[in-house]
Amino acid sequence: MSRHQLRLWQVECAVRGSALLHTGIALRLDGELDEKRLTRAVASVLGRHELLATGFHADGETLTLGPAVPHETRVQYRPDLRPDDAGHLAEVRRWATEAQTEPFPLTGEALARADLLILGDGDGDGHGDGHGDGDGPGDGDGERDGCAVLVLTFHRLVMDLFSLHQVVADLQEAYAADGPPARADRYSALLAARENRRSRDWEFWRVALAGFPTPWIGERRPEPGWLPAGAELRLPLPADLPAVLRTGAREARCTPTVLVVAAAARRVLEHSGADDLVLGTMSANRMNSDAVGPLAQAVLVRVGARAPYGEEGPLAQVRRGMREGMAHQGVEFEEIVELLTDEKGVARDDLAPLSVTVTDDSWRTSAAGLTFTPFDLEEDDDTAEPAAPVVRPSQLDVELNLSGTRPELVVTYDRACFGPDWCARFAAGLLADLRT
Repeated sequence: MSRHQLRLWQVECAVRGSALLHTGIALRLDGELDEKRLTRAVASVLGRHELLATGFHADGETLTLGPAVPHETRVQYRPDLRPDDAGHLAEVRRWATEAQTEPFPLTGEALARADLLILGDGDGDGHGDGHGDGDGPGDGDGERDGCAVLVLTFHRLVMDLFSLHQVVADLQEAYAADGPPARADRYSALLAARENRRSRDWEFWRVALAGFPTPWIGERRPEPGWLPAGAELRLPLPADLPAVLRTGAREARCTPTVLVVAAAARRVLEHSGADDLVLGTMSANRMNSDAVGPLAQAVLVRVGARAPYGEEGPLAQVRRGMREGMAHQGVEFEEIVELLTDEKGVARDDLAPLSVTVTDDSWRTSAAGLTFTPFDLEEDDDTAEPAAPVVRPSQLDVELNLSGTRPELVVTYDRACFGPDWCARFAAGLLADLRT
């Protein structure tokens, strides 16, 4: 296992039997659903990736890994439920939540499973009255017009967010092709490659983070022992901004992520007066995007006039910093954190005062007449008080969602460090920068 997996295992030992370390996605399937084809696609995807076909057996706090047969998709038929009925939708959400929170027994099974709920009678052939288990409706070769919900559940020992994107993309491709996909790169081989480069990667990070700056970028520094008081600012993006951003990134010969990170860094440097800033951004590269497993990690990037290559400006610094950071991931992010906090005395809250993430709902698509859409597990309740978001270790967390359905800018901040007016000015300036 990777060092990150070992840390996750320590957490699992403390919370055994809970769903704290579960992750996954619920997908709403609309259109011509071929049940057999879908279950074959799920099986092929879970068998494609080494870690999803690995069995985990726990004996106390000792974990043994070995081969395992991927789980078959568990199918339920609910002809009494309709997706356009609010009361029925609540029942579907309860079912999906139960599927995602069911513990993995850790008795040698794979830590990935799929549950499929088929709603209504459907119009396809060979489905009978819609009742039964795996030997009942759906056993025929016909297709079903209607709605279903597919829940994919994983333990974090085998999955992270970027790997989840890969699995959903694999599922769509496998369903469209209705054939076995090519074998994915092995997770264990990727870990071995990381180990072989650890010594030179360590040297890179020690040099890159020498004289680590710890600027406070907010309006005021709270007293020691402060507790986070989460707040959010959400702004819908103009409809044309995602396209403008992608065009600008092509002209700047970089990715939209690089462009957004550089714009946010430039604004924070301007507002805080800092001339050397280390920020954090999530990396989807991981040396290989096709290998599924908990490998995603933040990459630290140094920007500012006094940072290396300061004369080149934030865009060039971010482009270089992300490229070099992703090329030196033989050392995991948590190890870099330990280097800075234990050896250099950096407070964890000062580690990356700015964190930037760029996301896109890339799994929203259609394949072979079947539409895949994320299914919202949260019930709509306009009367409930919105829960305060959890503030992450960063002082300021910026997320730009470029999805085609609800593009928005989300700024998460701490009320003890920032005022809403400051965040509003920052967000307006950032959006203006991205447009120009």
